[in-house]
Amino acid sequence: MAYQASIVSLTQESPLPVQLQAGVRMLDIRTRHYRDAFPIHHGAEYLHANFTDVVRAVAAFLAAHPRESVLMRLKEEHTPAENTRTYEQTLNWYINDNPDTRDLLRDHLWRPPAGYDGRIPTLGETRGRVVILQDFGSGNAYGPRWSGDRMDVQDDYQLATLFHIPQKWNAARTQFEQANPGTPGILYVNHLSASGGALPKSIAYGALGVTGMNERALTYLAAGNVRRTGVVVADFPGPDLVNTIIAHNS
Repeated sequence: MAYQASIVSLTQESPLPVQLQAGVRMLDIRTRHYRDAFPIHHGAEYLHANFTDVVRAVAAFLAAHPRESVLMRLKEEHTPAENTRTYEQTLNWYINDNPDTRDLLRDHLWRPPAGYDGRIPTLGETRGRVVILQDFGSGNAYGPRWSGDRMDVQDDYQLATLFHIPQKWNAARTQFEQANPGTPGILYVNHLSASGGALPKSIAYGALGVTGMNERALTYLAAGNVRRTGVVVADFPGPDLVNTIIAHNS
């Protein structure tokens, strides 16, 4: 949702519906718990959107494309304030009570079955559904646990300077190598994105003679180094990278 953010938080060039039409199927949604609602944040910065906006966009896409599936990392972000209930209770309000989202989520949210053990559901189970990758504490399961025992996540996001991109790329390339043969039942997630000593856009595209993460990944994948990528999380992904990832995983 960080497509109309400050230069420090800017990570996408298009709004969510355009990203979905372009082939993006993994969303990183950061929700602050504020006044019993979920405004969307990137760190301390409010992104001028609410969880309701996310649900509407994803539900509209899935209604029009019922054979597709969307993964959503749902993370509690920044500092909670002025709430009368827990984060989980507010999420349940969106799912069960909020008139703007309850019917959409009833039709398009994948819900873990009774006795759910945290496994990664199959694509056949989740067509037309959004699957929550749960990155928040709760007493109930809403989907696979982020970085749980069914997920293998590379997210070395702290970058000291732009000139540390080669170090970040080594971590991403190693994760591609891990995901290629894979282990059945494990969801591999590989972050090209990073932040810290350089702007997200410079890390993605490159600057000052340093090749960016997206070009490195595109060159590596196009050369046929791996056949399967797993989930790839990227800032400013662009059509060439998105289409190359889809081709590998189809």
